[in-house]
Amino acid sequence: MKIIKIDTNIYSLRAIFSTAYIFLDNYYIFLEDFDDDKIQIKIKSKKEGEDLEKIVDEFKNELINASLRLKISEENKKIRETIVTSALFGRVEAFKIDDPKGICKTWEESHPNQNVHEAVNNEILKEKDSSYCKMLKCDGDKD
Repeated sequence: MKIIKIDTNIYSLRAIFSTAYIFLDNYYIFLEDFDDDKIQIKIKSKKEGEDLEKIVDEFKNELINASLRLKISEENKKIRETIVTSALFGRVEAFKIDDPKGICKTWEESHPNQNVHEAVNNEILKEKDSSYCKMLKCDGDKD
């Protein structure tokens, strides 16, 4: 069994738990309170004769990975929320921008009398060599 002491001022408990979770399949992980700003982690292999020193080093590396993933996740939280909201509810009105050329319009706003699927199909059918056109055995646009 190897013991690691982790400073919770450097690594969050969430990062520590995320790292411990990754190692649970092959190792017994024991988390114990050590003092006010440190946590003690005991690692025991489920297999005999394994080099625990190497595992401790891998655990420490994964702790850095988990911390970085959490930091990036926190920094990108607003972007993810905006993307999901936009995907579920359409364009987000809270992010109105100055758009004098009308570039940020939805398809429906730009083409009120044209269905997007019909427009795409019409454009594809104009291309005689397109694989879609060949699949439908069409001759392209016959205007």
